[in-house]
Amino acid sequence: MNGKSKGWALTLLLGVLLLGGVAGATLDRVLIRQTASDTRSAGRHRDRQQGYLEWLTSELDLTQDQQAQVRSIIEEHREQISAIWLETRPRYDELQSRARAEIRQALTQEQQLKYEALLERQAERRRDRRNNGNSRTSED
Repeated sequence: MNGKSKGWALTLLLGVLLLGGVAGATLDRVLIRQTASDTRSAGRHRDRQQGYLEWLTSELDLTQDQQAQVRSIIEEHREQISAIWLETRPRYDELQSRARAEIRQALTQEQQLKYEALLERQAERRRDRRNNGNSRTSED
């Protein structure tokens, strides 16, 4: 191998190593972020389930035995419900996005600004609820 070929081979090797490092670091960040998101999501699901059970207990005056039965039923179906939601969530988001775009088209510019502010307040309440475990409001 002559000097020019060795230089190209070395450059190519360094490029491949650099690309591999970048790809590995990116994948690592994505996996760490996904794991953290999954952990937070699992906590929110438990909080929602507990809140749902507390709501049923309050509204229906459930006995301890009934609470245990309902808790078991919720747990039994939790994974299936989560799987269905993960599967349908992208379709839901797309439909919601299209509907909001159509609503914006029906509004004046002033109304569009107010609409965006309403959506932002709704998103903020949702974030607060997730972070603080608050219950839903009728505005959501």
